[in-house]
Amino acid sequence: MDSTLEDFLRVLRATGMRVSVAESIDAHTAVRAVGLRERALLKGALGATLAKSTEDRQLFDDSFERFFGFTEPVNDPEETTEEDAGSTSAQGSGGGVGGGGGQAPPLEDEAPENLSEQLLRGEWEQLDVRISAAGQRRGLNRIAAFTQRGRFTRAISEDLGIADVERDIARWSEGDSQAQETAARLDAARGTLLQRIGAYVDRHIELFADPEFRQQLQGRLAERKLGQIDPAYYREMSELVRRMAKQLISRNARRRKAANRGQLDFRRTLRAGLAHDGVPFNTHWRRIKKSKPSILVLCDVSGSVAAASRFLLMFLYSVSAELPKIRSFAFSDSLLEVTELFQQHSLEEAVGETVRRMGERSSDYGNTLREFEHECLADIDHRTTVIVLGDARSNHGDPGLSSLRNVYRRARQVIWLNPERPVQWGTGDSEMPRLATACHRVRETNTLKHLERLVEELMRAS
Repeated sequence: MDSTLEDFLRVLRATGMRVSVAESIDAHTAVRAVGLRERALLKGALGATLAKSTEDRQLFDDSFERFFGFTEPVNDPEETTEEDAGSTSAQGSGGGVGGGGGQAPPLEDEAPENLSEQLLRGEWEQLDVRISAAGQRRGLNRIAAFTQRGRFTRAISEDLGIADVERDIARWSEGDSQAQETAARLDAARGTLLQRIGAYVDRHIELFADPEFRQQLQGRLAERKLGQIDPAYYREMSELVRRMAKQLISRNARRRKAANRGQLDFRRTLRAGLAHDGVPFNTHWRRIKKSKPSILVLCDVSGSVAAASRFLLMFLYSVSAELPKIRSFAFSDSLLEVTELFQQHSLEEAVGETVRRMGERSSDYGNTLREFEHECLADIDHRTTVIVLGDARSNHGDPGLSSLRNVYRRARQVIWLNPERPVQWGTGDSEMPRLATACHRVRETNTLKHLERLVEELMRAS
């Protein structure tokens, strides 16, 4: 019980939640009182001792579901009575993450079942229990970084006896047709087993990874070119985008509160002071009213710029509360407005659907900008900011310069964000030098840091 709770407290600390020594003691006391059998009672007891605020409660709930989400928590064997043994064994058959969340490893004098036979029979529930037990023996709950994934995956595989499976595959592959068919089935099952081991290790990385390592990883990702980020890091990138957006909103709210105060309103201050014999106890300030500009975003989602477009949309989605009146468009060979799509779906679903609809085509800037001019020109005025993200490669077709110039004449500013380096502008089919003549600003934008600076400038302008 104690080891399970200590692992859970490590998970909470990894999320950034503060857990003091006194709170750890209270948590241990609460768990000894309620046990690990009743999930709802356990969650309520731990939440009452550890969650100190609404934000802490959200972190606690999420961590509890992830940590105890793979099995029902069970008591330690020495605390389980004979009459509860049957139900406890049934609960522990799912391969949980916590130290007490899975079935205990087999005793030393118990020989484990033949792995090849279990794979051929497809006994995946029993195999998940063996994976969990091997993970406990190999100290998987001490994993500290994503870079340790391969080492722990190999260690668990070796503990299960993957070498014996590979020898069986090689031996049966040299036999008759029936033996070769069995070898093929076993080889496919071996691949599935390795995937399940990898997924199990990934869950532990998500739970136990060192927060300092995560911070270092996110720092490197923020500086890495968006088009070169491996899909394996998309989850980390999503968290990083949300965190950056939250920080930007917080900083901008403080600046806006101070800036909106304006000058001292003498008349209101003196009138309020009449109730105190003319002493101005309460000061009143003139509020500065600012009209918030509308923002139109066009994102090229074709080819190599798709990744950069994905993260720009994620960023703008995350700060939409601070930047109202955003209309988002995706384009490749034609224009598609995705504003409602982003309003009605989650971030991941909306971005994925946008890329699915438009991401498999070649870009056509001439047709796209003509459609944008026809649909939006009447709504563009001196308060409107137009942002285009794309590499400006027109495939030797019409770049749409005349349409962009018409937008330029009406808009407050036209900003072009190009994921390519400036030395590549104007090479091959790139029309960036020509299109730059119809833009107020043109920037190289291929990292999250670039996007952060852009959004902060837009917030200041609003």
